[in-house]
Amino acid sequence: MSQYYYNPNNFNSSNNNNGFANSELERYQRAQAERREIRRISFTMGCAIIAYLIVQVLSALLLNVTGLTKLYNGNASFQYCFSVIAVSLCAVALPFGIVALINRKKYSHPVIPNKKLSPSISAGWIFLGMAVCCVLQVVINFVILFFKNVIGITSQPTETLKPDSIFACILSVVAIAIVPAICEEFAMRCCSLQLLRKYGKGFGVVAVSIVFGLLHGNLTQFVFAFCVALVLGFITVKTDSIVPAVFIHGLNNGMSALQMILLYASSEKVTEFVISAFYVAWVVLGVVSVVYLFAKKQFARGKKEYTGDLTIWQRFSCFLFPWMIIPFAELIWLTIKTIKQV
Repeated sequence: MSQYYYNPNNFNSSNNNNGFANSELERYQRAQAERREIRRISFTMGCAIIAYLIVQVLSALLLNVTGLTKLYNGNASFQYCFSVIAVSLCAVALPFGIVALINRKKYSHPVIPNKKLSPSISAGWIFLGMAVCCVLQVVINFVILFFKNVIGITSQPTETLKPDSIFACILSVVAIAIVPAICEEFAMRCCSLQLLRKYGKGFGVVAVSIVFGLLHGNLTQFVFAFCVALVLGFITVKTDSIVPAVFIHGLNNGMSALQMILLYASSEKVTEFVISAFYVAWVVLGVVSVVYLFAKKQFARGKKEYTGDLTIWQRFSCFLFPWMIIPFAELIWLTIKTIKQV
């Protein structure tokens, strides 16, 4: 829809009839109402991102006050359990669940998209999503190596303890793959995307991907998380189901858990071989799935959902400014802290 500019003189001109003037005034009022609503949604999501950071700071203080910091830094099982409660549940699911509760009257789609998919269609989207995630991970790794070897800087990743027992291996799958996939998809693709998609599917997917990237706290993870979120959001709006996104998210995180378990159970050489084999398998399955999904017409363009009066850039402007400035400042600050000279 073409960009609309409100001109008060339109309503004072004798050349305009009252019907046209009223129509333009109504469009202007609708556009202003949309701006206010997008900014209100942005405000609640910005607060959720800040709450995410605050909960983690409070969690660190709790560990310090109770004298459990040493246990957290030295015991993998305890670290996994604590992360499930403090991060996945309290810092992610809870704040964005509150966002959904506050904005409950603004949803034009079910909070949890639950369209029933055939097993073959679900598998096709899951394989495609995993293939894209694997390709993205390889590209990001090459970029990291470039900055490290050519420019001489790198970003210090968040340290996660490797499992040191069979019980810890099981907990690593739960804490790294299963629970984060459920909680983060509930927060992002349910509470957030379903709220914003009435302003356009593309707008909703990109806006939520920005939020998802910001939650990861450093530049390298931001880029990867943002790109993966684009894939998960696209698949969610195409299928109207949260199931493929949860499985893709869990399997993608599960690759990290698998790598740690293999390092516990075997050698680095075996681990590298198995992980590489999985990457190749996911990519092959992804290519086959693209052909299958095209044959099943799963990429057909869906019905346009946004019929409002704002351009895509106006919607993004309302979403990003002013309430996403603080989360972006947080990302920049955390990124600077993680950058170091090689």
